Amino acid sequence: MAEPVTDEMTAVRRLRADAPLPDHARLAPAHRRLLDEIGERPRHGRTGWKFKVAGAVAAVTAAALLSTLMLRADDGTPATPDRVQAPRPTSWVFHEVRLDSVCRPARSPYMFSEAGELELNPFGKQPCDPYTKTKTLTDLTRWVRYDGRAQATPSEDPRDPDGLMVDDHPVFPSSWTMLAPRETDALLAGLPDDPEAALKWIRRKSVPTRTTTAWRLTQAQRDFDEVMEVLTGASAVPAGKARTLYRIITGLKGATEPVRVTDGAGRRVLAIGVDGTFRDYSWERNSMQVLLDPETFAYRGVRWVAAGSYYVNGKASGGPLVRKGTVVGMATRVATVVVDQAGDRH
Repeated sequence: MAEPVTDEMTAVRRLRADAPLPDHARLAPAHRRLLDEIGERPRHGRTGWKFKVAGAVAAVTAAALLSTLMLRADDGTPATPDRVQAPRPTSWVFHEVRLDSVCRPARSPYMFSEAGELELNPFGKQPCDPYTKTKTLTDLTRWVRYDGRAQATPSEDPRDPDGLMVDDHPVFPSSWTMLAPRETDALLAGLPDDPEAALKWIRRKSVPTRTTTAWRLTQAQRDFDEVMEVLTGASAVPAGKARTLYRIITGLKGATEPVRVTDGAGRRVLAIGVDGTFRDYSWERNSMQVLLDPETFAYRGVRWVAAGSYYVNGKASGGPLVRKGTVVGMATRVATVVVDQAGDRH
């Protein structure tokens, strides 16, 4: 049986287990008031004095609660009035992503995300050695309009205005394969705390997959993909919701034991995937795993691990052998920022 809640701070900490210690700067004025009232304790007529002290205690409590609820955002940025305010439909969500791979990959990402399928696809005389130092590519940086109507990526073509290549999406999202950031944020706002109920909510709200080979995957693998779209598509994932998504993933049939690794930005993270169906198609040979902060479960990126031993481009091509369990690629979400215009980074 849970212990009874005896004070407001205990209630807050149970509501938000990641609540930080109260900010002393915020507490100082109320704290001084309490000391002043105690120091003025009279010898007679204590009823009025008790009311004054009670008011001072309430002020300290209120300051502590306010300070506690000013939680840090999942990306490590302190909460600010601008960050709390909901983005406009015409705002943009900036993703700074670092991609590391053992050789040039051919990727099939989700619509607004770096997550998805990865296939090793060397070309020409470019070497591909899965057991040497990985190379870093930086071609995943993007801006996604909050309502999903457009994406923008850096461009070196002088004909592109502002150095951006903008891809406008159709007005009617009948061809979309993933919710826009605005709809993903709305999904998160209504996400139940119970993992089972939350998974049903995600299944009901997400865009049905249009991958032709989805029927070959297990239900757990499909559920994992849907949860990944939520993690990667939101403009921000509140700490409580991140914990619920983590509980969904670890509760899926075939979920791998979380392992501690380092992402491309040098941060300690947990890597978790879902074992299941892996076939001979080249894009199905590598299993995607999610990278989460070990304490807050905030999204940090994805990595791809060989689900079975195979030869790159087939044995007859002379491609290198990739042994089962080899990490062949990693996409690290370095930053997620809501900005006013495509091209802005903060």
